[in-house]
Amino acid sequence: MSYKQIKALILILPTLIIGLWEYTRHAFLLPYISMDLGNWLSPLIVFLVTITILRKLFLIYEKMQVQLEQERAEKVILQERERIARELHDGIAQSLFLYSVQINQLKKQNPSFDWADLEKSLRQMHDYVRHAISNLKTPPTSDNHQWQIQVKDWINQYQLDTGLSVEVTIEYPTDSLCPKEKVELFACIQEALTNIRKHAQAKAVSLCLIPYEKGWKLEIVDDGVGFQNDPFQTMDHFGLKIMKDRAAEISASLTLQRENQQTKLAIIREGEYVSNSYRR
Repeated sequence: MSYKQIKALILILPTLIIGLWEYTRHAFLLPYISMDLGNWLSPLIVFLVTITILRKLFLIYEKMQVQLEQERAEKVILQERERIARELHDGIAQSLFLYSVQINQLKKQNPSFDWADLEKSLRQMHDYVRHAISNLKTPPTSDNHQWQIQVKDWINQYQLDTGLSVEVTIEYPTDSLCPKEKVELFACIQEALTNIRKHAQAKAVSLCLIPYEKGWKLEIVDDGVGFQNDPFQTMDHFGLKIMKDRAAEISASLTLQRENQQTKLAIIREGEYVSNSYRR
């Protein structure tokens, strides 16, 4: 049923029902139903029609309104992602390319200077920007099957780019995840694995999504060098703070700990997800 059809039914049905009732009452029921009783039955019929038929139509109408707003919001977000990706490509990525060209020229002029560290840093920045552009151009999907494919495809590409082995285990039924959970979890997976690539010097990584306390737990473990002090209190760990905020958006908690020469990042949501929009 289309949006316009629902609006038309909501407007027409009460008038049509009352019209049919009045015609039937005057044409066939006058010998059995008095005028006073008929006048009392008219608003009762309108009330019954409202709570049975119109109420369902209003629910469908509201659901379509919400879907329309979500589509508009997703379109705006997609346009913004494309704009940022374009600016990254036209600005930072092009600048990094020019810097690499200039470094090659300087190497020819000063071959005795050790350019290794500078070249390594430049390659890391270039790879990071390239991954950021790729992530922006491939927005996460909320569809169950496509979401799993998208996560696995991204991890496969990550393994090819980094040479790291990532063991993936998904035991939680992802069709139980709401669209917002899928979007935020995928973003956290990308951020966590990118951080491992940049800082951990790890050789192996495992990722698992499992049932936990009537909810779920996403755990990412690596065998890298770990961290010192509280990483959430360090200014240069901005990615961790973003992940913590993303977890809070879906009523989940994020923890990071070091155990048995392994770093474990866990995002846990216990119980059913309640959208912030419906909290009071």
